[in-house]
Amino acid sequence: MKFLELVKEGRNSAGLYLGGFALIVLLYILGNLFLLLDLKFNFPGLQFDPEDPSFIVTYGSLRLLIGMLLPFLLVFVGLVLYLIYAHKRRLIRIFTSTPQFRWKRFFGFCTFLLIFFGVFTFLEVFISGATDQFTWNFNSASFWPLFIVALLMVPFQAAAEELIFRIYALQGLYLRTSSAWLSILLSSMMFAFMHVSNPEVNTLGPGILIYYFIAGVFLALISIQDDGTELALAFHVFNNLFGVLVLTSGWHVFQTEALFIDERPSGNLLLHLGTGLLTFSFLYFLLAKKLGWKPLMSLR
Repeated sequence: MKFLELVKEGRNSAGLYLGGFALIVLLYILGNLFLLLDLKFNFPGLQFDPEDPSFIVTYGSLRLLIGMLLPFLLVFVGLVLYLIYAHKRRLIRIFTSTPQFRWKRFFGFCTFLLIFFGVFTFLEVFISGATDQFTWNFNSASFWPLFIVALLMVPFQAAAEELIFRIYALQGLYLRTSSAWLSILLSSMMFAFMHVSNPEVNTLGPGILIYYFIAGVFLALISIQDDGTELALAFHVFNNLFGVLVLTSGWHVFQTEALFIDERPSGNLLLHLGTGLLTFSFLYFLLAKKLGWKPLMSLR
């Protein structure tokens, strides 16, 4: 619970929070100007449609990725500065209750996730008999620039979302409700709603937002139980890098020159929800056992 209490170390007026969320919206809009101006002056007449393969080919998948990630970079930097100078929060205490950011925890969980999802994906492909629907897509001329851009920008995109939902919203809600569970549920609903424009929603229907809600609950719980965002950041960064660099499909939010292309149909919504629930539950209880967390019932 020390993680939730960190919010009390700074200034927390309602006006500051309104200003903070207004800043997030403003910086996100400003970040999107790069993409809009680039389209206007360098691709006149090209209709913006990131789900259209012909648009992606014409505009360039790497160029599109940069344009999509840039707003998150601005939001991350802007909100961190706002927390430091407006809310009077110490930099390290924004992200963790420990004296230093636990990089060993971060990279250790990333390594575990690489093994876990690598084995899981391998088994899923061979058990389903869909090996012919996974295409090896490596092209050094396109992959290595993607690799550099992804390593530089995707962590900021994931960190911006964690900063907004697992720090700013979660802790701010706890300050006003004094309820860990209510704060978790409300911030996770906000996290799910943020993904409403993702192509996965068009493909699988609005029910897939439940998946993002479950993900939000998982990320909030591990941040609270571990008294810091190191594990949540590790999961979020790894998950997004995996989708950008290793395996993508025609209905995912990031359309890139990844190593593998999944050409299978999107599948059943309930299967995605069930797989997500089982995966997040397994990871949570594995971490709880390994790190000796308190029972969930102890959260108030």
